Amino acid sequence: MSECQYIGPEQARTPYTHCGARALAGKNYCGDHYYVVYKKGSSNLKNNTKAVEKEIAELKRLQEIEEIDNV
Repeated sequence: MSECQYIGPEQARTPYTHCGARALAGKNYCGDHYYVVYKKGSSNLKNNTKAVEKEIAELKRLQEIEEIDNV
């Protein structure tokens, strides 16, 4: 999986740093930043909200499994 590419508005100058959290499968952003970028509730997500929420839940489940395996 790739890392979240979210930069955020607080970074006005280079070098920019990305969020770095695990991105949702097939997306450029983690679950927290996906809604920030696409503005939850807007027409961009109107038809995809449930699918995105499912992806976020699956990502969190996989992260929990990975953490348990690494202990």
